[in-house]
Amino acid sequence: MENKVKCSYCKSDAVVKRGLSQTQHRGKQQRYLCKNCERTFIPDFGFWKMKNNEAKITKAIDLYFSNLSSRKVRNNYRRHENTPVSHVTVLDWCRKYTLKVQKYVNHFTPQLSGEYYADETEINRGKNNDIFWCSVDWGTRFINATLYSPFAQNMADAKEFMQRIKQSG
Repeated sequence: MENKVKCSYCKSDAVVKRGLSQTQHRGKQQRYLCKNCERTFIPDFGFWKMKNNEAKITKAIDLYFSNLSSRKVRNNYRRHENTPVSHVTVLDWCRKYTLKVQKYVNHFTPQLSGEYYADETEINRGKNNDIFWCSVDWGTRFINATLYSPFAQNMADAKEFMQRIKQSG
């Protein structure tokens, strides 16, 4: 059987299971012993030192990206899970794990169809009107280019945006 767990200290894969560690919020966690450096550790699978368990965090992120607001996700947890979760915590989870996924996904090259849908959105920010440009591949729904401009619509930003679309594929 292939052991995917590596030592957190020396990166050796010569590890054996060495009991369980009981945590207050996440329950029992498997503890390992490294045969090389003889230290025990609990492996980091992306949820290291998180107060809530993986299922709760991934469910919150899924609900948020399914077009529920962070406050509606919080209300969902209060009603159905009987768990107090702040709406700010939901946003923090989304930010943290979106960045982790982005680092992973950036290693792949998307297979784009070559047909793009571009749109601009005007954002009223006080007395300023900012513009957010976004281009989406028609076949894959992959966002291939974006541009945020703190100025009103102008030709220079439009040319810059079109250049980004061309560079992306």
